[in-house]
Amino acid sequence: MDANSVRPKAPIDRLRTSDWDLDIGSLRAFYTAHRCAQIPQVADVTALKEAALSAYRQLSDEPVLDAQEHAAGDGSLGYGFRLLRIDAKSDSPAHAERVTTVFRDHGLLDWAEHAARHLLPVVEAITGRQLHYGRVFLLAYREGDYIGPHGAEEDTDLNRFNLQFPLCYDAVGAMRILRQGYLEPLYDRDGDARLLGPRMWHEVPPLLRLPDGPDPLRLVVSLRLMAHR
Repeated sequence: MDANSVRPKAPIDRLRTSDWDLDIGSLRAFYTAHRCAQIPQVADVTALKEAALSAYRQLSDEPVLDAQEHAAGDGSLGYGFRLLRIDAKSDSPAHAERVTTVFRDHGLLDWAEHAARHLLPVVEAITGRQLHYGRVFLLAYREGDYIGPHGAEEDTDLNRFNLQFPLCYDAVGAMRILRQGYLEPLYDRDGDARLLGPRMWHEVPPLLRLPDGPDPLRLVVSLRLMAHR
């Protein structure tokens, strides 16, 4: 049997937003201070992990490298990053169609729309903004991939938000946020939703291999949200 004929699909259920004690006040306070929030255990991502990994593998022959080399000068090192982006927003219609088809076949389009519909009220309560869902895309970090510290000065679109579901395979992943003068880790946890707002100082540290472990991988299912102007 062709391996590509077996397509794990993400279900559109198992989202938890109102049937448990969600401390909106604490999430709102954290967001106000740091322009981000980690909403705990809103989804069972067991099937999502399989579907996202399968989609990544199916599209791995056509990677889109999202990278910027560091520029050194005047005694400082400029901003740099390296990762893969799998996104239907593309200058190539053929690539956009292929990504859309693979995402649809694996249930990622339906899952993302379902997640956005259920989580938008939570996000709006945290941010105080009215938002709408735009699209889903996938970020892939391989061994050593990272994003350098960035955010506040680079952000020009103050209406753009990301709601992310980081998924780690044979790795421990994290994002570091500026908190009381230091970059402090927010560890990836299966089932957490991480909200990133504009003007947020943060970085993604390099993805490292576990001792004697296989190739590490970090996939981030990202929902693009936009505030109403």
